[in-house]
Amino acid sequence: MRHQSAPPLSGVLAAEVVEALPDITAVVDVSGTIIAVNRAWRMFALDNGGRPETTGVGVNYLDVCERSAATGCPEAADVVAGLEAVLTGQTTESDREYPCPSPEVGRWFNSRIVPLSGATRGAVVSHMNISRRKASERQLEYRASHDPLTGLANRLLFTDRLKEALRHRPDRSHVANVGVLYIDLDKFKHVNDTYGNDAGDDVLLHAAWGLRSAIRAEDTVGRLGGDEFAVCAPSITERSFEELTQRVRVALDEPYRIHGQRVRVGRSVGAHLAAPGQSVAEALRAATDDMYLAKEAGTYSPLARQDPAEEPAVSTAG
Repeated sequence: MRHQSAPPLSGVLAAEVVEALPDITAVVDVSGTIIAVNRAWRMFALDNGGRPETTGVGVNYLDVCERSAATGCPEAADVVAGLEAVLTGQTTESDREYPCPSPEVGRWFNSRIVPLSGATRGAVVSHMNISRRKASERQLEYRASHDPLTGLANRLLFTDRLKEALRHRPDRSHVANVGVLYIDLDKFKHVNDTYGNDAGDDVLLHAAWGLRSAIRAEDTVGRLGGDEFAVCAPSITERSFEELTQRVRVALDEPYRIHGQRVRVGRSVGAHLAAPGQSVAEALRAATDDMYLAKEAGTYSPLARQDPAEEPAVSTAG
């Protein structure tokens, strides 16, 4: 059986196909003037305050993009460059992803521009909404860089932040030191052994909340594993670092309510004020060594517990 090639689409059918396309689509002539748009294009313009006289047929799309670029949208300039390259035959396709935020919605689109292949010279410009895919990518990136229980930075992200903070830059501000805290919850194993893993998770969540409340906006707190946490405080003075360290100690001294009892887990906090250019390993090692000194200086006893009606237990860790 012979296969016969299908006849080219008629003008009416071609117009109907363009109209039915789900992506926001326009056809422009060789000068960049819009000669056709589909329903998705018109609806998007309508939903975002556009009017036919500024976004529809007869409007030069290059001018529209250049106006957007002039108002602070750098991606519009990239679209202009891509469209001009296609219209002049420098490339057979222009493809780029770009953000398109609005006051209510943070959207992402993929712009694809291809030349018309018939007698009419010009290009087809389409914008595909990829917001859902971008959201999935952001979720994957977040999961790869954050602790799944507490939502704090994991070891990988914390190390990257600390490395960036320690990087020597000649043009940085005069406050170049980086504060590093290394924190261990002293009696965390007793919580797990006495009350179970769910209670241990609650302790970790409360500790994470306390650390978040103690740090500055520019600081990073991470869970490095188990009951070990760390804080990176960039561009901090010695006095401010001392105040930060004290806030962390106070926050972690708060007792936890476990199975109706108020329990003080205890904490050991090591502090190191690192100079720019110091390595991540050196800074963390110094803070860790100081943490062990704090732990050795403490007085240890079995996990302190008290009934709710009694006074809070006295901390057993230094």
